[in-house]
Amino acid sequence: MQRNIIKSAMINGLIMGGLFSLNFLLSISKNTSLLLLSYGIAIIIIVTMYKMSIRYRDGECEGAISYGKSLSYVLLTFFYAALISTVVKYIYFQFINPEYLNNMFQESMKMMEVMKLPIDDNSISQMESMMKPASFSFIYIWSNLFLGLIVGLIMAAFVKKEKSIFTQE
Repeated sequence: MQRNIIKSAMINGLIMGGLFSLNFLLSISKNTSLLLLSYGIAIIIIVTMYKMSIRYRDGECEGAISYGKSLSYVLLTFFYAALISTVVKYIYFQFINPEYLNNMFQESMKMMEVMKLPIDDNSISQMESMMKPASFSFIYIWSNLFLGLIVGLIMAAFVKKEKSIFTQE
């Protein structure tokens, strides 16, 4: 009855990846109402992950799951979602709006000048290398995994459920 955790995380990661991508596309908008909607999507992501975890526990783990396995499930789901949303972000940065990262670089340089931070050629070249579509998209994988770790540490406490002593094996 118990299916592979990776297969379930991949399937649910596809759904979460769509939500992550939608959240990203709404958050880069200059429209205030779309930006507010992205906050709503963030809440939907957490609720959806909770429901997916409960469904995984009840349907595939026969109603019992440990804290560690629940945390692993959330992390794996966020990992697959991060991979999918990173592809969307790469396509956006590379093909749809290639000037986005350049504009972000220019704004960062202005902010560093206003803050009177030391700017040398080495720091400029490091920032330029980070503002390439592939490397910037890769950063999102790590930020999504960190977010998944925080969500997973909290959510696993609510999802975990020990086997009842009255159930027969």
